[in-house]
Amino acid sequence: MEREIDLVSLGFQDYSVEDKRKIFMILDIAMKKYHENGYMIKSFMPKDIYYQNGIFGFSEYEHISPINSNDKDEAIYNNIVGLSNLAFCSYLPNYDFSAGLMNIDVLVENYKAYENVFDPIDKDYYRTVLIDSHINKQLPEPKYYYDYVSKKMQGVDLSDRSNGSVRSYVKATEAGRAMADNNKESAFSTTFYLTCMVSAMIIAFIGIALYFLK
Repeated sequence: MEREIDLVSLGFQDYSVEDKRKIFMILDIAMKKYHENGYMIKSFMPKDIYYQNGIFGFSEYEHISPINSNDKDEAIYNNIVGLSNLAFCSYLPNYDFSAGLMNIDVLVENYKAYENVFDPIDKDYYRTVLIDSHINKQLPEPKYYYDYVSKKMQGVDLSDRSNGSVRSYVKATEAGRAMADNNKESAFSTTFYLTCMVSAMIIAFIGIALYFLK
């Protein structure tokens, strides 16, 4: 079995914007599944995001509880901001990924100067998550990145673009790794993996649409 490689060792900073966007959509799907099953991501540091056997996933996660969060909404809010922070840093030119993520206050202060690092379709989402929500603590609707992109793409006919070239999609993480010792949660693992495989295929089609819309 291939060993786990973190994003720093993987050279994630050198990936194309197109590939990064697909991976963030898949990580977002994985994160949402964790939330739906009562888990939260503990760390979005590049060293704590892994790649193994074609799968990207989170190494640090735990049950949402009064010990680590006031409530589930707060945990979800912090996780969505964390993944958005990771995206922002990954798109910055010459950013030292090995240093971890940018302090959120520093990010807010410098955001305007670097907003154009985002794909045009993503700007509204990240501005709301990283800037507006920092002030009023209110996330956009839909609050998950993948749901946001899907909503943006509603009404786009992908059938005529199915022959376009698009890079191979990356498989989603098996979030059920965290639940392997419980039969009910193991069933979730299987369902989750299949769900993410289908989602990854949808992401590939979204990538085609975005390519032709540019």
